Formats: sequence, C-alpha cells, structure tokens
Amino acid sequence: MEPHPGNPDTDRTYWSERQGRRPGGSIGQAAVRRLFLVLVQDFDRRNLLQEYFGYDCVDAGYVPGLMGEEIGDRILLDLGREIVWPLSSAEVQSWDEDTLFDMIEYLYDRVSLGDETAGGFHSYSGCGWHYSRFHAGPAQDEYRRRINTILRRCEIGFQLGQDGVIERTLVSGTEALMKSAPKGVDPHNRTLVEAAISKFRRRGATPTDRRDAIRDLADVLEHYRPSVKTHLLPKDEGAFFEIANKFWIRHNKPDQYKDYDRELWWAWLFYIYLASIALVIRLVERQKTLEDPEQPGS
Repeated sequence: MEPHPGNPDTDRTYWSERQGRRPGGSIGQAAVRRLFLVLVQDFDRRNLLQEYFGYDCVDAGYVPGLMGEEIGDRILLDLGREIVWPLSSAEVQSWDEDTLFDMIEYLYDRVSLGDETAGGFHSYSGCGWHYSRFHAGPAQDEYRRRINTILRRCEIGFQLGQDGVIERTLVSGTEALMKSAPKGVDPHNRTLVEAAISKFRRRGATPTDRRDAIRDLADVLEHYRPSVKTHLLPKDEGAFFEIANKFWIRHNKPDQYKDYDRELWWAWLFYIYLASIALVIRLVERQKTLEDPEQPGS
C-alpha cells in the first residue's frame, strides 16, 4: 500500500526498516495483547463498536446494542470463554494465544461504521452520536488492516484474512499466486483449489488438514493430466506426480518416505502444486488462443 500524503495511519515503512534494521526486532506477545487492547479502545471511542456493544447516554444511561446487556454472558455463549467486558489490561494480558485469536475474529464480526444519515448527534454534555443504521465493510477493512500490522510486527506467522478468519501468512511474493491459481479452472476443481488454500492456511490446521490440502491440489492436477502431457515434456509430467506419490501425500504405501520435515516440505509442495495448476491452465489458454485468434487472450 502506498502511503497517502499527510495521512500517517498507513502501512508505510520508515527508514531503518527499509534498510533491514528495524529496531528491536519483532515485538513480543505481551506487546501484541497491549496493542490489541489499544485498538479495541480506539474503536469503542470512535463508536465503531456501538451497533453490537451499545453506548452510554447522559440522559438514557446505558443503551444496549445487539449483544444485549450482559455482554460477558453473550461472549460465553458464543465462544465458550469467560471474558470480562469492557476489556481491561489485566484481562487481555491473561489470555493465551487461542483466546486472543478468538477475540480478534469475534470483534471483526462486530465492528461497524455508524451512518450519520440514520442517527443523531446528542450535543448535551458532549454525549456524541447515537446511530440507528450501520455499515460493516469500512470498519472491518480498517480493523483487519490494523490487526495485521500488529501481527506482522510480532512475526507470529498469522494474519487476519479477508473473511475475518485467522490464517497462516503467505510466503513473500506468493500473494498473486493465491488469486491466480483458481482462475481458469473448471467450477468443480476451482472449488477444490479454493478449499485447499483455505484448509492449508487456516489457523488450527492439523498436519492431516495440510496433507489433505496438498493431495487435493495433486488431484486437481491429475484431472488436467492430459493437458500436462500435451503441453509439457513427458518427463515433466512424471515429475509433477512423483513427489506426491513417493512422499506420503496421495497414498499410504510401505515404500513411501515418511521420515522428513513435513512442515517445510509440505509448504514447498503446496506452492509447487498451486503454481503447477496455474501454469497448466495458462498453457492451455495460450494454446486455445493460438488455435482460435478470435478468442480473447487470458
């Protein structure tokens, strides 16, 4: 993201970081929790939590939002966690990683921007805006961007995705691949590719989940095997499938290799198969364009 002139609230990097000398390295878990609390308090101050968490009025007292009056009980019902609301520093610092990530996702679903055309400003004693209509999108975009800035500083290996779900961060330079790989794939296999990406990256993905995701990508590539034979050399075709077949991805045979660093190798395989699918589809589309010049290129 390019910094907006005059707006310091951007993802701009400054001098020392651009030189690879960010002071102090990554921030610790305690700092992540503290910065999360600061973010929540800022959203509350700016009425971006008003729709769900309500507001205090100098005349009417506490006016509950969609969460109702007993917010802690509602969170307990939704998350199965005892959370004291409003949040305090002691509360947030007591959380483990699962609680923090649950709350990050939970609040993403409950931030919204008040519509000033459907509300009123209560000027008495500086009470503030009382809204009756809200828009989630703008608040969620800001929330996700700011949360990801915190998580990136922590180098924790996770980020908040477009759908508000914590997921593994991408290897640098692969963002375009995540978007391009499913394109051009037939609807059934596109669903498999998108599901594999989600399964591999999501927080809490087990080794079985990650293996299944790679296997699903290999199966999609198998579907396009005739195209692989047509557009690639025969030895290339065999190489596409040899790794998955020998390294305990697609089958469970006694002669398969299982004693290796799966975290590293499976991450590599995941990107290899995504790139392979994108490559095959690209080659097929290019061949169609050569055969039919009237057909729009990809």
